[in-house]
Amino acid sequence: MSRHYIRLDNRFVFKRGGKYYVTKVSKPSQWKKMTMKQKEGQMGKDVTSKIKLLLKKHGSKSNMNFKTKLTNRRIKTKRKRIGVKKGGS
Repeated sequence: MSRHYIRLDNRFVFKRGGKYYVTKVSKPSQWKKMTMKQKEGQMGKDVTSKIKLLLKKHGSKSNMNFKTKLTNRRIKTKRKRIGVKKGGS
């Protein structure tokens, strides 16, 4: 696989030939330390059609993480306080 890192739902994707396989590895530091043989040993489900569709839709960039599943995490935003007056009449 080239130096481009593709992730699908925080799991790294390994490219072998023209096919893409999702792995169990989610930590970038662990992925960088692994050899090609170790990465091949981590190959799981074939996700070629899903990855090709996402690459076609969003374009090819150097490092990508496609989120396809729903998450329970809240997005923190700053709220403006509207209609609050201090002091005065």
